[in-house]
Amino acid sequence: MTEDIWVKGFVYCVNVVQQDEGRFRGQILVKSHRYSGRSFEPPVVIETPALFKREHAAEIEARALARELIDSGAMEARLQPPPPNGSGNQAGPISSHTE
Repeated sequence: MTEDIWVKGFVYCVNVVQQDEGRFRGQILVKSHRYSGRSFEPPVVIETPALFKREHAAEIEARALARELIDSGAMEARLQPPPPNGSGNQAGPISSHTE
């Protein structure tokens, strides 16, 4: 796990986990947002979509993804709490039954 990284108020670190068959996946562990005063315990984990043969490549991918999410504003959307169960705007189950 890397040391804490501070970008635009976000505090996070990068981790690499080994998957099946010797492949590696990067993880971003978001710990807090200093400007808003929010902290996340346990940290919010965001995994990279790709698997890599080398641990270092997975770490680079995780660092790049974190920066892209922060710069685009998408990190804030990922850190929003899920809507409460029973709210009126959730979609119901999809049925594949046809007659």
